[in-house]
Amino acid sequence: MNDLDPNYASENRYPVYHHVSPQQTSNSNESLNVTDNINPNDDCDKNPEGLSESNHFTERRTENEISCFNPIMPEAISPLWTFGFNQSVPLINLSDDRSSIVFYSSAHLLVLFDIKNNSQKILRGHCNEVTSISCSGDKRWLVSGDRGIDSAVIVWDVKTREAVRTITKPHSYGVISVALTKDARYLATLGADPVDQSFSIWNWTIESNLPHCQVKISGEMSFQTKIAFNPDNYYHLSTNGEHQVIFYSWSNQEKDMVAYAPSLKDDDFKQKVGQFSCTQYIPDKSIAITGTSTGLLVIWESDKQRVKGENSETPYKRATKLIPLHQKGITFLTTTACHPYGKCIVTGDSSGQVKFFDCNFMLLFWYQDLKFGPVNCVSFATTSLFTEKNKSSFTESIKGKAYPTCATIGAEPFIIEDFIVSTSSAFMISVTVEGGLKKIILREHDSDVNGLTTHPVLNHVATCSHSGLVKIYDYESKLVVTMKSFGLNNPIQSCVYDKTGQYIAVGFMSGYLRVLDSLTLNEMTSEPFTYGKGPITHIDFSYCNNYCAYADSAFTTTLLLRSNTHECENSWCYVARVRAHNRRITDLLFWTLTESKRSRLFTLSEDRTLAEYDLYNARKHSLPVIARYQVEQLAKPLCLSMPPLSCYKEEFFFISNSASKIKLYNTSTLMCRKTVSSFPQGIEYTKVLPLISQKTNSCYFMVCLSKERLGLIMLPLDGDPLKYTNIIAHPSNGRGVGQAQGLAIDRNGLYAFTAGGPDTCVHMWTLNPTVLEKTVNIAGCMKRRFYDFLSRDFLEEMKDYFYYSMIRTQGICCMDERKTSFTIPITEIPFVMRAIGFYPTEAEVENMINEIKYSRFCDTGEYTTEIDLDTFIQLYCNHRPFQGILYKDVESAFNILTNANVGNKDKCAELSNSHETIIQEKPTITMEELFLTLQNSGEAIGEAEMSEYMAILWGILPEGDRQEILEEIDPKKIEKELESRMSTPINAETFVSDILQMYVYGEDNLSAGHSKELLSKKIQQTDTSLLDELVSNGKYAANSTQTE
Repeated sequence: MNDLDPNYASENRYPVYHHVSPQQTSNSNESLNVTDNINPNDDCDKNPEGLSESNHFTERRTENEISCFNPIMPEAISPLWTFGFNQSVPLINLSDDRSSIVFYSSAHLLVLFDIKNNSQKILRGHCNEVTSISCSGDKRWLVSGDRGIDSAVIVWDVKTREAVRTITKPHSYGVISVALTKDARYLATLGADPVDQSFSIWNWTIESNLPHCQVKISGEMSFQTKIAFNPDNYYHLSTNGEHQVIFYSWSNQEKDMVAYAPSLKDDDFKQKVGQFSCTQYIPDKSIAITGTSTGLLVIWESDKQRVKGENSETPYKRATKLIPLHQKGITFLTTTACHPYGKCIVTGDSSGQVKFFDCNFMLLFWYQDLKFGPVNCVSFATTSLFTEKNKSSFTESIKGKAYPTCATIGAEPFIIEDFIVSTSSAFMISVTVEGGLKKIILREHDSDVNGLTTHPVLNHVATCSHSGLVKIYDYESKLVVTMKSFGLNNPIQSCVYDKTGQYIAVGFMSGYLRVLDSLTLNEMTSEPFTYGKGPITHIDFSYCNNYCAYADSAFTTTLLLRSNTHECENSWCYVARVRAHNRRITDLLFWTLTESKRSRLFTLSEDRTLAEYDLYNARKHSLPVIARYQVEQLAKPLCLSMPPLSCYKEEFFFISNSASKIKLYNTSTLMCRKTVSSFPQGIEYTKVLPLISQKTNSCYFMVCLSKERLGLIMLPLDGDPLKYTNIIAHPSNGRGVGQAQGLAIDRNGLYAFTAGGPDTCVHMWTLNPTVLEKTVNIAGCMKRRFYDFLSRDFLEEMKDYFYYSMIRTQGICCMDERKTSFTIPITEIPFVMRAIGFYPTEAEVENMINEIKYSRFCDTGEYTTEIDLDTFIQLYCNHRPFQGILYKDVESAFNILTNANVGNKDKCAELSNSHETIIQEKPTITMEELFLTLQNSGEAIGEAEMSEYMAILWGILPEGDRQEILEEIDPKKIEKELESRMSTPINAETFVSDILQMYVYGEDNLSAGHSKELLSKKIQQTDTSLLDELVSNGKYAANSTQTE
């Protein structure tokens, strides 16, 4: 088989990640003076943050990122291997005479990949996706930079493979490009800020936390993305964007920088120039060159009109000519050593061709069979071929070797270092110049990787992507087992192994489902199942492998049955398809009863319901729905999972929701038996899987995945923050383009695998739950940790209400001897909760009461009817909303009520089932309309009860329960007062301020007219501590060594 065959899979390795292309901010090609376009930063010696580098690192970058460099400290979750690589960040070839190593990035991880030994060394230090890497001339020093919150630029020592310098927040939003000078003394960084982009030079070898010099790039200029130093004089360098090249000159003595942005228009040379890709300097010449998307090379030479009689290097350049080098766009440009021409120019284009030219732009050689997508990078090895020691014996050393010949009249041998080519189509190709040997090192996914599954018997992990590729790795040997491409026109969304590992089901974006052989990837049915009406989002097999079910984006569920007859042409056949939901299906699960091994099929949806299907009465074209259970009221359920076997004495399943809660449901009664908060607060787990217990573990664990983080939770669930640990798996939400989509665990519970979706990477993580278990055991009393979530004043207030509730239960007016107790009846829970500012719905009240009532039922066979203060505090911390009530939620509610009362029921239902907030100009309703809505919708409130509540809120009735009100009440007077206010129009502001008597954080007066500001403010309903704020911001971690 040809080594360059796209389906060639025997030598494929892995690693790196995908970074988002920079958005261009300007299309202007106008030539303006540097004083007009680029404004030197007069305050570059000032620290805008007011923090030293060390303080900034300690305060903003978490302990997790610092401790990751300590090899002594064990970690519960740590990266082991990366599959795939970032096609948009150029790689660096570190190969020499003794080793073959390539350096690249994978999401926020950096990888040193030893090609010969098939091993990886992962360098950690970034919490955002890496956007750029560079190296010194001798490749001893490496530098990497990221963009996003808490950005950093890190310099690495290749020999020790450790970080030697970290510059935190070099620019306000990180960097888009970094570059080291040839001698590694200075570092250039290009800010990623979309507005007010800046460019800095750093002397990173000294302790200063400030750049040596810096300029601000005018917003009128094209967004700059690349940096290039002049190899002969690093006091001159350039940057370029798609429409503008800027040349700079700086001084070591004077901390200033001169910059000039020459103009180049299509009219200048009477032809279309196109977009700029990259810029380089030609060695030993005062010339710079820039590649364009039209295949042209722009030649920049000194502007004689501005620099008269000066032959030295200058930033004042102008375009003197355009040279056509490629028929396709030039995507890469560099220079390298070459015999016999000393130096040559290397170009790569969008068709995959790599060409070599001498410094006079004469074609020397080309590779036209590297057609695996646009060339992103060409990086050369550093061997002894062109060293000073080899000069005397160079002729002898190349004798008898099959080097190609130059495309010149003299036909001299064309001798350069071996090189590696990476393409935007996720190919990494090694080229040995002698003999012309080309070998695919990697072929990976070049678009969203969403599907991920592990084999139940073998050490295999399967991945699939929107590029139509299914790829299976052996995660122990780190080699590719097999792969199959269905083409770019057949993007794949999901894949799952069956319970025996014989089949793998693959779901396509088109709604098709194919059942393949798990080893050969041959189809096991004559035709794919074409019943889906949208992308296949979820697939699962029953425990006995008799059923396969899948859900699509059209809210439907399809059931397949395994054929038991050998005469049947297909091993699987279609049974039925049903639509049981009216919103997106978030999960699908076959549940197996422990005793009978009978399977039950459930689907979970954003319509807040859990649907169960009748498998055993299913017939052709008929799949009965047993019931639909409402599992949420406001939050949206995100995933459905089962706990590890034997973890609980009863049978439960977990449901994670968008309110940062995890709920435990009894599989028989579908009763919510436990609710706990996720940590850090605000995290939404979209995937939860049980971890197979190891012999060394005395506890059980769950592995969880959010859009960004991979987490480990110790069971049983109780809300203890120390039982949670997590780590950034695929940066997202401003940290990167990744969005974790897939989660899988190996058959022995040793490794977890995560798929990053748009970042095209799959990461393999080592799990060490013993670390988490020891941390929890050492920490001591769990209930004490819940006290830390409350401020001292609020805790004292809670105690007062709790003790007052004891008095209430014995009667306010009781004159008998009081009975001393440390508990209150569970029926008092809602009253105390509302007294301290948490207002649960009736369904939430029922869940809280049931949680306590059945907490010991399985052990003792008796109900729990009392609750103590410690348990109450734990219950409160787990059930309360992590961010309180936002004003925008009230505003959204009034929009829904307004639509309901004008007869637009469809719009009302649509708004109540979505996260969207439709803001009108202060929508109003009358009190009578509000009364009717609250009495007839949702948890309906009776007329008498509603009147009582409103009378108390308006101050007509005194506060307190009936048994606490001692004064005489006139019902007629109250009724008359209420009727007089029924026609009063109210809106969100008046409802909050006048009726609920609440206020918004940061606003002294709700009617001040700051409606837009109010939308993001929090309504004060509960007291919080400083620890609460840290948790909300993700800065409090149960295990700070893991949580970033």
